[in-house]
Amino acid sequence: MRYRRRRFRYRGLVCLLVLLALVTTVAYVVFRPDPGDNTDNAQDAGAIGKGEGPGAPQEAEDSSGDVRMPEIGPDDDGTQTGATDPNTSSDGEEADGPYTLGTALSEGEAVDDSWFEDAVFLGDSRTEGLQLYSGITTGTFFWEWGMSVFKVDDTGHRKVAVNGENMTLMEALSTGTWNKVYIMLGINDLGYPAQSYQKALAEVVDQVREIQSDAVIYLQTMPPVNESMAQANGIAYYINNENVKAFNEAITQVAQEKQVVLLDTASCLTDSQGQLPADMSSDGVHFKKAGYQTWLEYLKCHTISQEDYQAAREAA
Repeated sequence: MRYRRRRFRYRGLVCLLVLLALVTTVAYVVFRPDPGDNTDNAQDAGAIGKGEGPGAPQEAEDSSGDVRMPEIGPDDDGTQTGATDPNTSSDGEEADGPYTLGTALSEGEAVDDSWFEDAVFLGDSRTEGLQLYSGITTGTFFWEWGMSVFKVDDTGHRKVAVNGENMTLMEALSTGTWNKVYIMLGINDLGYPAQSYQKALAEVVDQVREIQSDAVIYLQTMPPVNESMAQANGIAYYINNENVKAFNEAITQVAQEKQVVLLDTASCLTDSQGQLPADMSSDGVHFKKAGYQTWLEYLKCHTISQEDYQAAREAA
């Protein structure tokens, strides 16, 4: 009799555990978030995460899980390997004719740092690296680790420091007037569908144009990652060149749709295998000093005057 009661207790416990497992499974299926369906409540794919498991990027309350800009010493160097520039013809000559907005801007005569005195750069930790290690001596930089196109005006993400005050990226952009706005955003959004990113990026351009109505807007394509290095450094699985390529196509479409300048920045930091050259990268995502210098030299050789920009907009 005692054995029979004990057996009934075990059966009851097993049934209870099975019931709890079923309830948990149903709750997960019903309530799990889908970043592709609701970008207004976007998760922090902005983290260039380490140690992420398979599946969708996990939500983070802040950027503490981001891969931060590695410190680069004065002797850190690298040599550009196999990078090409599609803005020139096969014989190295510049493309002829007036500029068409939304197409990759052709190479021109290099400017000096004074060109950037009235320029502002919007971005993430890669833009931080451009400010710190390229050697640029002018320009205003608004960046934040893990910055995302979904966070540029998020009042819950006031992390851009301006004169001792924390602001959103768009609030920071409203603190002054600039004639040139350089935008590179997207590496932290690679966990989202390209369509969601494209829609959000288009909204970013609209906001920039509203705040800085007279400025020349430069949209930059994203340089690739070095996938083997990124994997070795524990970078999240969705930070890969297949996604970078899809996002760069989205950037091109936004540049065409919004009639702004397209800079194919990716071309100067891509090797013959379509990778970020290993000798120009610190972790597979960020660049070494020589990489940031190469980026700056590209920007100096790809410029357009405000007059030509306005003329191109009127002709569009």
